[in-house]
Amino acid sequence: MKNSAIFPGVFDCFALASGSIEELPEDDRFPQAWHAWGADETRALTLAWASLRPLLVRGEAGSGKSQIARAAAHLFGVPLFVEVIHPRFEASDLKYREDVVRRLAHAQTIGAIRSVDVNPDKLVDWLKTELDPSEFSSEGAIWSAMKAPVPVDGEGRPRPAEWPRSVVLIDEIDKADADVPNALLDVLGNRSFKVPWLSKQVSCESHYPLVIVTTNEDRELPAAFVRRCMALNVKPASNTRQDFVQWLVDRARAHRPLRVFDVAAAVPEGDAAQAKPATVLELAAVQTWADRQTALHDGLPTVGLAEYLDLLYGLLRLSSGDVVRAVVLLRELSAYALVKHREQNQQRPPEG
Repeated sequence: MKNSAIFPGVFDCFALASGSIEELPEDDRFPQAWHAWGADETRALTLAWASLRPLLVRGEAGSGKSQIARAAAHLFGVPLFVEVIHPRFEASDLKYREDVVRRLAHAQTIGAIRSVDVNPDKLVDWLKTELDPSEFSSEGAIWSAMKAPVPVDGEGRPRPAEWPRSVVLIDEIDKADADVPNALLDVLGNRSFKVPWLSKQVSCESHYPLVIVTTNEDRELPAAFVRRCMALNVKPASNTRQDFVQWLVDRARAHRPLRVFDVAAAVPEGDAAQAKPATVLELAAVQTWADRQTALHDGLPTVGLAEYLDLLYGLLRLSSGDVVRAVVLLRELSAYALVKHREQNQQRPPEG
């Protein structure tokens, strides 16, 4: 499927960046490029970018939401700026941060060492210089993203004005108070903001950043914020075991180091899986499904893509890519990656 056939006009920039979904260039050097692009993702990203609105990516923890932003930044060849939200995060932190504690300590130090014979006429100016707020502040992700260089092509020519200059990932916004997403809307709507100690606005006139916001749905977001975002629901294919296993395997195949496990595994004699040869990717995915179903039955948080990939990378390093050794290790070790809660039994037999 060619993006250019779906997205005419302004969307051609995305088509130029990504080509066809099936023909994305492979790259061993950048793990952020190891992403299984789907039609829903490219369509949602394109609309968010063209409308200059954030893309709100909703889904369970570990389903690959943040990876979309990292892969998009690599796809466009622009920098990625990440802001991970925490409960003490303030709305202004998206734009700038003030280290008021360090500034106070500096002021106290100045007061302690100041000579008593300092000329009073010069003292105020001296203190203003020493305690200049800009010396105790730093840029937030939005500020850094708006001042990133204008992107250029392989020949050093500026990209079209619609091309994003950067990608901003605001991760787990549901951990913040309601004023944080509302403040984000204000900044993105105006494409500028005021910094208290500067005499001019920080603004971005062209090549506006592509903003991706993720939520695990732990807290309901303000309705006004959701309305002004484009939304992408990331959901594992969980209707049947076969669908879920295929969903995981497709994403593992995007990781080039893991393709060594995409061959039929020589299963130890007597193993239940021997009747139906499977790859390590499939065996690990089947076990992930089994532990996920157990957690669902017990009313516990489930495992998914993140735990599955962690397990595979652990097996890769421990087995040095030997699939027979990886199968043995999968039987012995998978519980420690997939059985997370103290109420669960980690001595369960592996799924066959």
